[in-house]
Amino acid sequence: MPGLQRPKTSDHEDAWGTSSTRVGYEDKPAFHEPRKAPPKRRGSPFLRAIGGLLIVGGIAWATYVITSTEGVAGLLRPGWPTRPIIVGAAGLMILLLEKLIR
Repeated sequence: MPGLQRPKTSDHEDAWGTSSTRVGYEDKPAFHEPRKAPPKRRGSPFLRAIGGLLIVGGIAWATYVITSTEGVAGLLRPGWPTRPIIVGAAGLMILLLEKLIR
């Protein structure tokens, strides 16, 4: 099988002063280095979970109020429709408090 044979190499010098039989080597790219473990998150995971749930709950509740009443004007009216905004703001304050406690 002449098509599968390795081509013959000559021992002549090329333009860079090396022979044609030299094998090139490269530095390892960054993705081949061993993985570094991510730093451990400080702070309270409980407060983080409560704050996130309050924010998501406030957003869902505000969406319900907007779609079931007069729209955004229903949220801005004083009274019970403003409670979703208060719930979301409480969740945001808990997340900020958690960041300060670490």
